Amino acid sequence: MSAPSDRPQTLSRQASEVANSAIIYEVNLSVPKDKADDYVLWLRGFTKEVCATIDGFTGVQVFTQPKPVGLHWLSEEGAAKVLLIQAYFTVHYHIDSQQQLDAYLNDHQERVAEAEQRRFQFLVTSRRILRLQFSTIE
Repeated sequence: MSAPSDRPQTLSRQASEVANSAIIYEVNLSVPKDKADDYVLWLRGFTKEVCATIDGFTGVQVFTQPKPVGLHWLSEEGAAKVLLIQAYFTVHYHIDSQQQLDAYLNDHQERVAEAEQRRFQFLVTSRRILRLQFSTIE
């Protein structure tokens, strides 16, 4: 019998032993700073609509941060980064199951992304799928 690996598993949309746990679909993006206030106002209503109309989306959290660093942000953000000061946001959509996330990715994700990008000229720098292992928050 071989020893367990200390290396983390590769992120995958495929089901795992924790596939029935709560899922957070994370979207990291930057918006031209001069559009950030309007974006937040729009995002409040838009995310409520997403949660009300897409099966399995139970809530959303939106975070701001200073210029991000780390592996989950792409290192290059294109010419927009050079020309404009950016505001950075992280959106956490809470989703009930892997099946509902897969349905969203197949049926809705492209439409949702296009609606946001047309209006606010933002750049999505990364998306991640997070599965809850445990929590001390009730």
